[in-house]
Amino acid sequence: GRRRRCSVPSCPMTSEEDAMSVEEIASAQTPVSFKYVFIPCDDAEPVTEVVMKTTKGEVLGCLLDALRAHYIKRGKITSVARRQELKDEMVKQMKKQGQTSDGSDQMMDLMADSQTVDIVPLIPALKPGGYISVTLYVDDKGSAKELPMNNRATALAAACGVASTDVLGDAFVARAYDNESEDMERHDFTRMDLEPDAAWFREAARLKHVLVQTRVGVTQDDAVVVADQDAKLLMEHAEADGLPFIPPIEHPMPMQERVAAAESIRSKGNALFKEGKVAGALSAYEKTLRYLDCHPAPSAGPAVTCRVAALGNAAMCRLKLDQPKRAIEACDKVLAIEKKNAKALFRKGSALRALGEFETAVEALQAASEIAPGDAGIKAELAKADKDLKKFRYGW
Repeated sequence: GRRRRCSVPSCPMTSEEDAMSVEEIASAQTPVSFKYVFIPCDDAEPVTEVVMKTTKGEVLGCLLDALRAHYIKRGKITSVARRQELKDEMVKQMKKQGQTSDGSDQMMDLMADSQTVDIVPLIPALKPGGYISVTLYVDDKGSAKELPMNNRATALAAACGVASTDVLGDAFVARAYDNESEDMERHDFTRMDLEPDAAWFREAARLKHVLVQTRVGVTQDDAVVVADQDAKLLMEHAEADGLPFIPPIEHPMPMQERVAAAESIRSKGNALFKEGKVAGALSAYEKTLRYLDCHPAPSAGPAVTCRVAALGNAAMCRLKLDQPKRAIEACDKVLAIEKKNAKALFRKGSALRALGEFETAVEALQAASEIAPGDAGIKAELAKADKDLKKFRYGW
Protein backbone atom coordinates (compact mmCIF):
# COMPACT_ATOMS: atom_id res chain seq x y z
CA GLY A 1 0.00 0.00 0.00
CA ARG A 2 0.91 3.69 0.11
CA ARG A 3 0.69 4.32 3.87
CA ARG A 4 4.00 5.34 5.41
CA ARG A 5 5.22 3.61 8.56
CA CYS A 6 7.58 4.90 11.23
CA SER A 7 11.08 3.77 10.22
CA VAL A 8 13.17 5.51 12.91
CA PRO A 9 15.06 2.76 14.88
CA SER A 10 14.87 4.69 18.14
CA CYS A 11 11.07 4.96 17.95
CA PRO A 12 9.70 1.94 19.88
CA MET A 13 6.24 0.77 18.87
CA THR A 14 3.48 0.51 21.40
CA SER A 15 1.48 -2.71 21.65
CA GLU A 16 -1.34 -0.98 19.76
CA GLU A 17 1.02 0.07 16.92
CA ASP A 18 2.53 -3.41 16.90
CA ALA A 19 -0.92 -4.96 16.61
CA MET A 20 -1.78 -2.62 13.74
CA SER A 21 1.42 -3.55 11.92
CA VAL A 22 0.51 -7.23 12.20
CA GLU A 23 -2.92 -6.45 10.73
CA GLU A 24 -1.33 -4.46 7.93
CA ILE A 25 1.08 -7.29 7.14
CA ALA A 26 -1.77 -9.77 7.04
CA SER A 27 -3.78 -7.41 4.81
CA ALA A 28 -0.84 -6.95 2.45
CA GLN A 29 -0.62 -10.72 1.97
CA THR A 30 -4.30 -11.03 1.04
CA PRO A 31 -4.63 -12.59 -2.45
CA VAL A 32 -6.26 -10.36 -5.07
CA SER A 33 -6.76 -10.60 -8.81
CA PHE A 34 -7.88 -8.26 -11.58
CA LYS A 35 -8.32 -8.30 -15.34
CA TYR A 36 -6.74 -6.05 -17.94
CA VAL A 37 -6.64 -6.03 -21.73
CA PHE A 38 -3.76 -6.57 -24.15
CA ILE A 39 -3.99 -4.81 -27.54
CA PRO A 40 -1.25 -6.13 -29.88
CA CYS A 41 0.16 -3.69 -32.44
CA ASP A 42 -0.34 -6.33 -35.14
CA ASP A 43 -3.93 -5.87 -36.33
CA ALA A 44 -4.06 -9.57 -37.22
CA GLU A 45 -3.54 -10.61 -33.60
CA PRO A 46 -6.64 -10.71 -31.39
CA VAL A 47 -7.22 -8.49 -28.40
CA THR A 48 -6.96 -10.64 -25.27
CA GLU A 49 -8.03 -10.41 -21.65
CA VAL A 50 -5.34 -11.06 -19.04
CA VAL A 51 -5.83 -12.07 -15.40
CA MET A 52 -3.25 -10.77 -12.93
CA LYS A 53 -3.02 -12.71 -9.65
CA THR A 54 -1.12 -10.97 -6.88
CA THR A 55 -1.43 -9.80 -3.29
CA LYS A 56 -2.89 -6.60 -1.89
CA GLY A 57 0.57 -5.38 -0.94
CA GLU A 58 1.91 -5.86 -4.49
CA VAL A 59 -1.09 -4.52 -6.40
CA LEU A 60 0.45 -1.11 -7.03
CA GLY A 61 3.59 -2.26 -8.84
CA CYS A 62 2.76 -5.72 -10.18
CA LEU A 63 1.17 -4.53 -13.43
CA LEU A 64 4.02 -2.18 -14.35
CA ASP A 65 6.54 -4.92 -13.57
CA ALA A 66 4.71 -7.33 -15.89
CA LEU A 67 4.43 -4.79 -18.69
CA ARG A 68 8.07 -3.76 -18.37
CA ALA A 69 9.07 -7.41 -18.74
CA HIS A 70 6.85 -7.70 -21.82
CA TYR A 71 8.48 -4.72 -23.50
CA ILE A 72 11.99 -5.94 -22.67
CA LYS A 73 11.20 -9.26 -24.39
CA ARG A 74 10.02 -7.37 -27.47
CA GLY A 75 13.56 -6.12 -28.05
CA LYS A 76 15.88 -3.15 -27.63
CA ILE A 77 16.74 -0.19 -29.82
CA THR A 78 18.55 -1.57 -32.86
CA SER A 79 19.08 1.56 -34.95
CA VAL A 80 22.41 3.25 -34.19
CA ALA A 81 21.03 6.61 -35.31
CA ARG A 82 17.88 6.33 -33.15
CA ARG A 83 19.95 5.26 -30.15
CA GLN A 84 22.15 8.34 -30.54
CA GLU A 85 19.10 10.59 -30.91
CA LEU A 86 17.69 9.16 -27.69
CA LYS A 87 20.97 9.65 -25.83
CA ASP A 88 21.25 13.26 -27.06
CA GLU A 89 17.67 13.91 -25.94
CA MET A 90 18.36 12.42 -22.50
CA VAL A 91 21.40 14.68 -22.05
CA LYS A 92 19.30 17.68 -23.08
CA GLN A 93 16.54 16.81 -20.59
CA MET A 94 19.08 16.27 -17.80
CA LYS A 95 20.54 19.73 -18.41
CA LYS A 96 17.05 21.28 -18.34
CA GLN A 97 16.45 19.67 -14.95
CA GLY A 98 19.79 20.88 -13.62
CA GLN A 99 21.26 17.39 -13.51
CA THR A 100 24.83 16.63 -14.57
CA SER A 101 26.11 13.73 -16.62
CA ASP A 102 29.65 12.53 -17.12
CA GLY A 103 28.61 11.83 -20.73
CA SER A 104 30.18 8.38 -20.71
CA ASP A 105 28.87 6.06 -23.40
CA GLN A 106 28.54 3.25 -20.87
CA MET A 107 26.22 5.24 -18.62
CA MET A 108 24.17 6.62 -21.51
CA ASP A 109 23.87 3.14 -23.03
CA LEU A 110 22.53 1.84 -19.72
CA MET A 111 19.98 4.63 -19.66
CA ALA A 112 19.02 4.02 -23.29
CA ASP A 113 18.53 0.31 -22.58
CA SER A 114 16.48 0.91 -19.44
CA GLN A 115 12.83 0.01 -19.92
CA THR A 116 9.94 1.97 -18.48
CA VAL A 117 6.27 2.18 -19.33
CA ASP A 118 4.49 5.31 -20.55
CA ILE A 119 1.09 6.03 -19.04
CA VAL A 120 -1.68 7.62 -21.11
CA PRO A 121 -4.75 8.55 -19.00
CA LEU A 122 -7.95 7.75 -20.90
CA ILE A 123 -9.97 8.66 -17.82
CA PRO A 124 -7.93 10.44 -15.13
CA ALA A 125 -8.65 9.69 -11.47
CA LEU A 126 -10.81 12.71 -10.58
CA LYS A 127 -13.24 13.34 -7.76
CA PRO A 128 -16.13 13.95 -10.23
CA GLY A 129 -15.47 10.49 -11.66
CA GLY A 130 -15.34 8.77 -8.28
CA TYR A 131 -11.53 8.50 -8.58
CA ILE A 132 -11.91 5.68 -11.12
CA SER A 133 -9.22 5.81 -13.79
CA VAL A 134 -8.79 3.99 -17.08
CA THR A 135 -5.21 3.98 -18.31
CA LEU A 136 -3.47 3.03 -21.54
CA TYR A 137 0.05 1.65 -21.03
CA VAL A 138 2.62 1.80 -23.85
CA ASP A 139 6.32 1.21 -24.51
CA ASP A 140 8.18 4.41 -23.56
CA LYS A 141 10.79 3.71 -26.26
CA GLY A 142 8.36 2.79 -29.02
CA SER A 143 9.67 5.53 -31.32
CA ALA A 144 13.35 4.76 -30.72
CA LYS A 145 12.68 1.06 -31.30
CA GLU A 146 10.89 2.02 -34.55
CA LEU A 147 7.84 0.01 -33.58
CA PRO A 148 4.80 0.00 -35.89
CA MET A 149 1.64 1.98 -35.20
CA ASN A 150 -0.92 0.30 -32.98
CA ASN A 151 -4.04 1.32 -34.87
CA ARG A 152 -6.55 -0.05 -32.37
CA ALA A 153 -4.89 1.52 -29.33
CA THR A 154 -4.49 4.83 -31.17
CA ALA A 155 -8.19 4.71 -32.09
CA LEU A 156 -9.04 4.02 -28.44
CA ALA A 157 -7.07 7.08 -27.32
CA ALA A 158 -8.79 9.24 -29.95
CA ALA A 159 -12.21 7.94 -28.88
CA CYS A 160 -11.45 9.16 -25.34
CA GLY A 161 -10.46 12.61 -26.57
CA VAL A 162 -6.71 12.13 -26.16
CA ALA A 163 -5.60 14.15 -29.17
CA SER A 164 -2.46 13.53 -31.25
CA THR A 165 -1.48 10.32 -29.48
CA ASP A 166 0.13 7.82 -31.85
CA VAL A 167 0.58 4.56 -29.97
CA LEU A 168 3.59 2.56 -31.16
CA GLY A 169 3.96 -1.11 -30.32
CA ASP A 170 1.84 -3.25 -28.03
CA ALA A 171 -0.52 -1.58 -25.57
CA PHE A 172 -2.43 -2.53 -22.45
CA VAL A 173 -5.52 -1.06 -20.77
CA ALA A 174 -6.37 -1.25 -17.07
CA ARG A 175 -8.79 0.30 -14.59
CA ALA A 176 -8.14 1.41 -10.99
CA TYR A 177 -9.55 3.30 -8.04
CA ASP A 178 -6.91 5.88 -7.10
CA ASN A 179 -7.83 8.38 -4.38
CA GLU A 180 -4.15 8.95 -3.42
CA SER A 181 -5.09 9.29 0.25
CA GLU A 182 -6.04 5.60 0.25
CA ASP A 183 -4.44 2.43 -1.07
CA MET A 184 -4.87 1.95 -4.81
CA GLU A 185 -7.34 -0.71 -5.88
CA ARG A 186 -7.20 -2.43 -9.24
CA HIS A 187 -10.59 -2.98 -10.88
CA ASP A 188 -11.35 -5.24 -13.82
CA PHE A 189 -11.07 -3.92 -17.36
CA THR A 190 -12.34 -6.56 -19.79
CA ARG A 191 -12.79 -7.04 -23.52
CA MET A 192 -16.44 -6.08 -23.06
CA ASP A 193 -15.18 -2.64 -22.04
CA LEU A 194 -13.92 -2.18 -25.60
CA GLU A 195 -17.43 -2.55 -26.99
CA PRO A 196 -18.27 0.77 -28.70
CA ASP A 197 -21.39 1.31 -26.58
CA ALA A 198 -19.60 0.72 -23.25
CA ALA A 199 -20.75 3.28 -20.66
CA TRP A 200 -17.24 4.42 -19.75
CA PHE A 201 -16.79 6.08 -23.16
CA ARG A 202 -19.59 8.49 -22.22
CA GLU A 203 -17.90 9.03 -18.87
CA ALA A 204 -14.63 9.84 -20.67
CA ALA A 205 -16.46 12.48 -22.75
CA ARG A 206 -18.06 13.98 -19.62
CA LEU A 207 -14.78 14.23 -17.71
CA LYS A 208 -12.97 15.65 -20.73
CA HIS A 209 -15.57 18.44 -20.75
CA VAL A 210 -14.82 19.06 -17.06
CA LEU A 211 -11.06 19.23 -17.70
CA VAL A 212 -11.44 21.58 -20.69
CA GLN A 213 -13.43 24.02 -18.56
CA THR A 214 -11.10 23.91 -15.55
CA ARG A 215 -8.15 24.70 -17.81
CA VAL A 216 -9.73 28.05 -18.69
CA GLY A 217 -10.37 29.02 -15.10
CA VAL A 218 -13.78 27.49 -14.33
CA THR A 219 -13.97 25.95 -10.86
CA GLN A 220 -14.24 22.17 -10.83
CA ASP A 221 -17.64 22.26 -9.10
CA ASP A 222 -19.07 24.63 -11.73
CA ALA A 223 -17.46 22.62 -14.54
CA VAL A 224 -19.07 19.43 -13.23
CA VAL A 225 -22.53 21.03 -13.19
CA VAL A 226 -22.19 22.17 -16.82
CA ALA A 227 -20.67 18.87 -18.00
CA ASP A 228 -23.40 16.85 -16.25
CA GLN A 229 -26.14 18.97 -17.80
CA ASP A 230 -24.61 18.60 -21.25
CA ALA A 231 -24.11 14.83 -20.93
CA LYS A 232 -27.70 14.40 -19.71
CA LEU A 233 -29.04 16.56 -22.53
CA LEU A 234 -27.19 14.67 -25.25
CA MET A 235 -28.03 11.24 -23.83
CA GLU A 236 -31.72 11.88 -23.19
CA HIS A 237 -32.30 13.33 -26.65
CA ALA A 238 -30.16 10.91 -28.65
CA GLU A 239 -32.28 9.11 -31.24
CA ALA A 240 -31.59 5.57 -32.43
CA ASP A 241 -29.66 5.38 -35.69
CA GLY A 242 -28.42 1.79 -35.54
CA LEU A 243 -24.83 2.85 -34.86
CA PRO A 244 -22.85 2.64 -31.58
CA PHE A 245 -21.66 5.61 -29.51
CA ILE A 246 -18.18 5.45 -31.08
CA PRO A 247 -16.86 3.49 -34.06
CA PRO A 248 -15.81 -0.10 -33.18
CA ILE A 249 -12.30 -0.37 -31.70
CA GLU A 250 -11.50 -4.08 -31.78
CA HIS A 251 -12.76 -4.59 -35.33
CA PRO A 252 -12.46 -1.12 -36.95
CA MET A 253 -14.72 0.06 -39.77
CA PRO A 254 -12.96 0.80 -43.08
CA MET A 255 -12.49 4.55 -43.41
CA GLN A 256 -14.85 4.92 -46.36
CA GLU A 257 -17.57 3.10 -44.43
CA ARG A 258 -16.93 5.22 -41.33
CA VAL A 259 -17.19 8.48 -43.30
CA ALA A 260 -20.42 7.25 -44.88
CA ALA A 261 -21.75 6.46 -41.39
CA ALA A 262 -20.79 9.95 -40.21
CA GLU A 263 -22.64 11.52 -43.13
CA SER A 264 -25.69 9.38 -42.39
CA ILE A 265 -25.67 10.50 -38.74
CA ARG A 266 -25.33 14.14 -39.78
CA SER A 267 -28.30 13.80 -42.15
CA LYS A 268 -30.30 12.38 -39.25
CA GLY A 269 -29.34 15.48 -37.28
CA ASN A 270 -30.54 17.75 -40.05
CA ALA A 271 -33.91 16.00 -40.10
CA LEU A 272 -34.24 16.33 -36.32
CA PHE A 273 -33.39 20.03 -36.48
CA LYS A 274 -36.10 20.62 -39.10
CA GLU A 275 -38.55 18.90 -36.75
CA GLY A 276 -37.59 21.36 -34.01
CA LYS A 277 -35.69 18.71 -31.99
CA VAL A 278 -32.63 20.89 -31.39
CA ALA A 279 -31.10 18.79 -28.60
CA GLY A 280 -31.56 15.61 -30.62
CA ALA A 281 -29.93 17.26 -33.62
CA LEU A 282 -27.00 18.40 -31.48
CA SER A 283 -26.55 14.85 -30.18
CA ALA A 284 -26.36 13.62 -33.78
CA TYR A 285 -23.84 16.28 -34.81
CA GLU A 286 -21.61 15.46 -31.82
CA LYS A 287 -21.77 11.78 -32.76
CA THR A 288 -20.88 12.66 -36.35
CA LEU A 289 -17.70 14.29 -35.06
CA ARG A 290 -16.81 11.25 -32.93
CA TYR A 291 -16.93 9.11 -36.06
CA LEU A 292 -14.76 11.54 -38.00
CA ASP A 293 -12.25 12.05 -35.17
CA CYS A 294 -11.55 8.35 -34.79
CA HIS A 295 -8.10 7.15 -35.92
CA PRO A 296 -7.19 7.34 -38.69
CA ALA A 297 -8.94 10.71 -39.00
CA PRO A 298 -9.72 11.54 -42.65
CA SER A 299 -8.22 14.88 -43.66
CA ALA A 300 -9.53 15.50 -47.16
CA GLY A 301 -12.52 15.16 -49.46
CA PRO A 302 -16.10 14.52 -48.31
CA ALA A 303 -14.99 13.91 -44.71
CA VAL A 304 -13.79 17.50 -44.34
CA THR A 305 -17.02 18.83 -45.84
CA CYS A 306 -18.98 16.67 -43.40
CA ARG A 307 -16.86 17.84 -40.44
CA VAL A 308 -17.28 21.54 -41.29
CA ALA A 309 -21.03 21.11 -41.71
CA ALA A 310 -21.41 19.14 -38.45
CA LEU A 311 -19.40 21.72 -36.48
CA GLY A 312 -21.35 24.60 -37.99
CA ASN A 313 -24.68 22.92 -37.28
CA ALA A 314 -23.57 22.09 -33.73
CA ALA A 315 -22.75 25.78 -33.21
CA MET A 316 -26.23 26.72 -34.44
CA CYS A 317 -27.79 24.24 -31.98
CA ARG A 318 -25.68 25.53 -29.12
CA LEU A 319 -26.88 29.06 -29.84
CA LYS A 320 -30.51 27.96 -29.79
CA LEU A 321 -29.89 26.12 -26.51
CA ASP A 322 -28.39 29.28 -25.00
CA GLN A 323 -24.85 27.89 -24.88
CA PRO A 324 -22.84 30.69 -26.56
CA LYS A 325 -19.43 29.59 -25.22
CA ARG A 326 -19.84 26.09 -26.64
CA ALA A 327 -21.05 27.66 -29.92
CA ILE A 328 -17.82 29.67 -30.13
CA GLU A 329 -15.76 26.50 -29.54
CA ALA A 330 -17.45 24.85 -32.53
CA CYS A 331 -17.06 27.95 -34.71
CA ASP A 332 -13.36 28.22 -33.92
CA LYS A 333 -12.87 24.62 -35.05
CA VAL A 334 -14.55 25.46 -38.36
CA LEU A 335 -12.40 28.57 -38.79
CA ALA A 336 -9.26 26.51 -38.14
CA ILE A 337 -10.20 24.56 -41.28
CA GLU A 338 -11.76 27.38 -43.34
CA LYS A 339 -10.64 30.87 -42.26
CA LYS A 340 -13.26 32.56 -44.43
CA ASN A 341 -16.31 30.53 -43.53
CA ALA A 342 -19.06 33.16 -43.41
CA LYS A 343 -21.53 31.01 -41.45
CA ALA A 344 -18.97 30.24 -38.74
CA LEU A 345 -18.06 33.93 -38.42
CA PHE A 346 -21.76 34.86 -38.34
CA ARG A 347 -22.54 32.34 -35.58
CA LYS A 348 -19.43 33.28 -33.64
CA GLY A 349 -20.43 36.94 -33.83
CA SER A 350 -23.92 36.07 -32.60
CA ALA A 351 -22.49 34.07 -29.70
CA LEU A 352 -20.09 36.86 -28.74
CA ARG A 353 -22.98 39.33 -28.80
CA ALA A 354 -24.96 37.03 -26.50
CA LEU A 355 -22.01 37.09 -24.09
CA GLY A 356 -21.88 40.89 -24.17
CA GLU A 357 -18.53 40.94 -25.99
CA PHE A 358 -19.75 43.52 -28.46
CA GLU A 359 -16.44 44.71 -29.92
CA THR A 360 -15.27 41.24 -30.95
CA ALA A 361 -18.82 40.42 -32.05
CA VAL A 362 -18.74 43.36 -34.49
CA GLU A 363 -15.32 42.27 -35.78
CA ALA A 364 -16.53 38.73 -36.48
CA LEU A 365 -19.75 39.93 -38.12
CA GLN A 366 -17.90 42.48 -40.25
CA ALA A 367 -15.60 39.71 -41.47
CA ALA A 368 -18.65 37.57 -42.27
CA SER A 369 -20.29 40.48 -44.13
CA GLU A 370 -17.18 41.03 -46.26
CA ILE A 371 -17.26 37.36 -47.32
CA ALA A 372 -21.02 37.29 -47.92
CA PRO A 373 -22.04 40.92 -48.59
CA GLY A 374 -25.52 39.97 -49.78
CA ASP A 375 -26.53 37.95 -46.71
CA ALA A 376 -29.43 39.76 -45.05
CA GLY A 377 -29.14 37.77 -41.81
CA ILE A 378 -25.50 38.80 -41.34
CA LYS A 379 -26.34 42.44 -42.07
CA ALA A 380 -29.14 42.45 -39.51
CA GLU A 381 -27.01 40.85 -36.80
CA LEU A 382 -24.13 43.24 -37.52
CA ALA A 383 -26.47 46.23 -37.17
CA LYS A 384 -27.68 44.91 -33.80
CA ALA A 385 -24.13 44.28 -32.57
CA ASP A 386 -23.01 47.72 -33.72
CA LYS A 387 -25.94 49.32 -31.87
CA ASP A 388 -25.10 47.28 -28.74
CA LEU A 389 -21.47 48.40 -28.91
CA LYS A 390 -22.38 52.10 -29.19
CA LYS A 391 -24.81 51.80 -26.29
CA PHE A 392 -22.14 50.07 -24.22
CA ARG A 393 -19.52 52.70 -25.04
CA TYR A 394 -21.56 55.87 -25.09
CA GLY A 395 -24.82 55.01 -23.40
CA TRP A 396 -26.97 55.65 -26.47
